[in-house]
Amino acid sequence: MQIKRYEALSANEAMGKIKADLGPDAIVLSSKRLNGRLEVVAARDDNYEIPGGSEAGKGEKERSDTFSLIRSDVNELKSFIMDFKKEGGVYAELAEIKETMSALFDVLGVQRNRGVSSPLSKVYYHLISVGVSKERACALIEKLKNDGSTAAEPENYYHALSAAEDMIKRSIASSYRDAGKKRISAFVGPSGEGKTTTLAKLAARCLFGEKLYVGIITMDTHRIGAVEQLKTYADIMDVPVEIASEKKEFERALNRFADRDIILVDTPGKSCGDKKYLLKLKECFTMGLPLETNLVLSMTSSRESMMDAATKFDIVDYNSIIFTKLDDSRKFGSIYNVIDHAGKPVFYVADGQNVPRDLKKMDPAKLARLIVGSEGQESGVRGQESGVTG
Repeated sequence: MQIKRYEALSANEAMGKIKADLGPDAIVLSSKRLNGRLEVVAARDDNYEIPGGSEAGKGEKERSDTFSLIRSDVNELKSFIMDFKKEGGVYAELAEIKETMSALFDVLGVQRNRGVSSPLSKVYYHLISVGVSKERACALIEKLKNDGSTAAEPENYYHALSAAEDMIKRSIASSYRDAGKKRISAFVGPSGEGKTTTLAKLAARCLFGEKLYVGIITMDTHRIGAVEQLKTYADIMDVPVEIASEKKEFERALNRFADRDIILVDTPGKSCGDKKYLLKLKECFTMGLPLETNLVLSMTSSRESMMDAATKFDIVDYNSIIFTKLDDSRKFGSIYNVIDHAGKPVFYVADGQNVPRDLKKMDPAKLARLIVGSEGQESGVRGQESGVTG
């Protein structure tokens, strides 16, 4: 990829320069106003031939120009960040930093080393296309190049993609260490992520599939209809429900369910920025009981929202993550972003509203397949498992 910077008075003038220099297939990486002029950074694929042929040594010079430009951008970025720290900054400046970093990761991730093979370059772009962050895609490619268990230069794209999937599986597997099932299982997360429906699905799995004696506690007295919704599910399964909005009520409910094999706890959906609520939740959950906490995140949420929730809900010391609404998404790379960030296992994903069918049990291999969505393999979870057993 060849990258160049252009200055012009207008967008039309800039595009004219770019097309004349880099050809009609050139793409714009970034643009900004600087001292009344428009500064544009554009790129074209290495395989594009500029009209008029090429001169000896021209390719090497262009590569040198590319890396000089990258170094220049990095230096400008460092200077920009220092100014930002001094002046306090605004959201527009943060957005510009994000845009610049995005372009730099895109280039550096694949072209920092001229030795990066074409198959690995394709894998890098594939990972980005399915939602893996550019930073993590860069890290995976670097690991693939340096990993002793794989060839330094995978022979083709499919081999490289399979190696990336295996790398993700091994990375995810580390989060499953020392993970054990507890008698009390609570579900936390922002509003609208699917906590109540997921709890009902798991209740049905425990009741009918594992033949366990189940009890349900709901702490969600804030959302209109929340208790009624859960009671409807419970009545169908003939499972008792206790309501507990405060710590003492929660303790009494737990005592009433002393004979139950498993107790499932629903919590209110609150903003992860509500620290007072999170501290209250933490107080309820730290009573020396065998309790595990599941953070429920919806695939319809943005990458930034999921990462923010994974960070803010850490105050309740959640043990695992459940991803929901996979049927409303076709890209699952964000799952890897969150797991890599939080270091927590994923035992279940939900891909529909049907109770109990649309809850699938997961392991590192299934998750890696889901995240990569590699050709010739299942890119979704439907069909991987059906029913309530597994």
